[in-house]
Amino acid sequence: MSQWTLTRLDNGNHIEFPEDLQWIDEFDWAETVYTQPVYTLSGSLLLQSGKKKAGRPITLSGEWVWVKRYCLLDLLDWLNDAPLMQLSHYDGRTFTVLFRLYEQGFNAQAVQYTTPEKDSDRYTITLNLIEVKDSNLTLNPTNEETTGGDDE
Repeated sequence: MSQWTLTRLDNGNHIEFPEDLQWIDEFDWAETVYTQPVYTLSGSLLLQSGKKKAGRPITLSGEWVWVKRYCLLDLLDWLNDAPLMQLSHYDGRTFTVLFRLYEQGFNAQAVQYTTPEKDSDRYTITLNLIEVKDSNLTLNPTNEETTGGDDE
């Protein structure tokens, strides 16, 4: 495997990206976290620690890596569906991911803008994902009706 592959888990469709996309925040995340330090009245330090179960950001970007417009159109469709996906790293690692929709799922800029646009036009891209673990995932769709606790 010589590239990144993003695969939808609901239907198996996939998009391939050049291996030159850099995982720019690969080393910015730590599984272990601490609370803010608190001092007791006697001056002792209290810290609580824990392990994150999910939520690692995966941002793929490359100023000189070009993606064709037809891939971006597919990504846009995926973004609107918000599917659970598997990201396969070219070194064999895999990650279960979602788009970081609380930010921006992806950002693309034309390398050279021309009109009319063609599917073969090239763009630079920043792909914003977040790693999730299936057993720790709770999605609450906003398109479902919710009712109050009072029955009439």
